[in-house]
Amino acid sequence: MVGAYGVQTVLHAQAAGGAISLSHPRLADFEGWAALRRANAEYLRPWEPGFSTRGLNRTAYRARLGRLKKLVQQDRAYPFHIFRETPRTLIGACNITHIDRGVSQSARLGYWIGEAHTRRGHARAAVEVAVRFCFEQLGLHRVEAAVSAQNVASIRVLEACNFKREGTARGYLKIGDHWEDHEIYARLNAD
Repeated sequence: MVGAYGVQTVLHAQAAGGAISLSHPRLADFEGWAALRRANAEYLRPWEPGFSTRGLNRTAYRARLGRLKKLVQQDRAYPFHIFRETPRTLIGACNITHIDRGVSQSARLGYWIGEAHTRRGHARAAVEVAVRFCFEQLGLHRVEAAVSAQNVASIRVLEACNFKREGTARGYLKIGDHWEDHEIYARLNAD
């Protein structure tokens, strides 16, 4: 389906915990997104750069949607909300960012699932369908993800999705007030 973002806006996957879909954020998603972010503030804080609940209002969300739409139109990023399909519930996000159409033909992948929805295969299914989108729809060669060495659950998701550990990036992301090392994982289209 082609929507306001100008690209296929719905991706479907089957997880152990039921069917999920990924779709670009819409204004109608605000209430569910804000509630999920608020409920998971402490859970996500150790893993997310710049996590804050200050911008969880409709005005900030609308501005965010405008910025995201421009990034999609410029082929620089593709944001997705993750929904459990039955009942339709927003459970997380999966974002394809830093798209390079130069010699590397690559992108970065980031994702999160609300704590109440973990351990059901949703993250793995979302990563798989997002990577397939990168290779099949966007024609990219490489997708990489950065993960804290302490985030064992996320490392397991990446390894289950055939990402390979490439090494440690020193001071890669600022989490809270500190620059932290992250493990770099990548998957190639040929994998």
